[in-house]
Amino acid sequence: MLHSRNEYFLWFVLFVGLFLPAVAPGVGNALTLALTAIGLMALIASPYRHEIMRQPAVWLPLVACLLLVVAFAITARTPQHILAVYILSPLLLVGPYAGLLTRLEADLSPQKIAWPALAGTAAAAIIAVYDITLGGLDRGGLSVNNPIHFADIALVLGFASMVGIFDRSKSVWPIFLLGPVLALVAVWCSASRGPFLAFIPMAMAGGACAAILLLPRRPAVATILSSLAAIGVCFAGAVSLKLGGRLTELVSFGEMTGSIAVVDASTAERLYMYRSAIGAFLASPIYGHGLVDFTAIAAQYAPSGPSFPPSGHLHSDIADFAVIGGLMGLIAYGLAIAAPVAGALAVRGPARGMAIYLATVTSVGYFSTALTNAMLGVLAQTLLFAVLLALIAVLGRSREFS
Repeated sequence: MLHSRNEYFLWFVLFVGLFLPAVAPGVGNALTLALTAIGLMALIASPYRHEIMRQPAVWLPLVACLLLVVAFAITARTPQHILAVYILSPLLLVGPYAGLLTRLEADLSPQKIAWPALAGTAAAAIIAVYDITLGGLDRGGLSVNNPIHFADIALVLGFASMVGIFDRSKSVWPIFLLGPVLALVAVWCSASRGPFLAFIPMAMAGGACAAILLLPRRPAVATILSSLAAIGVCFAGAVSLKLGGRLTELVSFGEMTGSIAVVDASTAERLYMYRSAIGAFLASPIYGHGLVDFTAIAAQYAPSGPSFPPSGHLHSDIADFAVIGGLMGLIAYGLAIAAPVAGALAVRGPARGMAIYLATVTSVGYFSTALTNAMLGVLAQTLLFAVLLALIAVLGRSREFS
């Protein structure tokens, strides 16, 4: 009876962490935070707490946050400037979440992770299509979230759901190949260019990783090459035929460097932010300027010409971390992004392959989407990152696929 109860609660925990971020991020955030509070108590009482805390997926984010606290302390004018690190506090919750999963004696098979993620991606695709058809909205996902954040989350979940193909013992495994396709539908309907571009490195990295881990050498190479060719043809066709409206108004290298006119106001504003971030970083390259009002501070170093009012972030995690923490901030960001891969490489046993795949799409996904948008520091995305890290940390304890 206890095992059955734990199994049901495990499915609920995975549903909260991997389904709700796509369709109800506010509810998902609240429930995930509540679950991590329970997980903290479970972690403290767990005989495996030291083993959990030694996992790279757990302690690397802690080191990243500590580096930022030190950087903030150097520039702090009030205690508020140090306490501002709370915006990244979900990175501190990896251990408690892993503690909760361990307390439930979780046997994390690939499909236990994949089903909630695939359901979330499918729901996101349905919502996105509804929004731009029957909903009468300009962009898919606008009914539940910021369209860019919506697309970023759908993209990460779509590729994470493909971890289900690592369990070939169940005949339903091909359905998980739909994850990236459904994610692309959600991204396309959201008309978000950053996630659309991020789909390419995610497809390359995720496809190559899965092929190498699951196929013999020659079929793996053939699969990778054919997939790259297909992605290139589809992308080139979409751009040349101008399918998808604003999605295909892509910025060339010349535009990114400012040598020719930019496409639209949105692109111009992003370039303004990135150039401001470079100026702010060069003004304080070691420890940055702190988190409080950092976009307003960055605006002081903006290039001459048209200006834009400061927003909540600089539309790039690299730009954000460079301004708030300088070199220390960039190192902290690198540690956080590397944590999934480092955690997966520490996994031994039958779960190692799925852990490496999950880590690859998590790290590549968060890095590529964060090139044009904020990811770490936005609550829903940061909590999802913490959930994925916790899953990777616990996978080493999964002895077999159930």
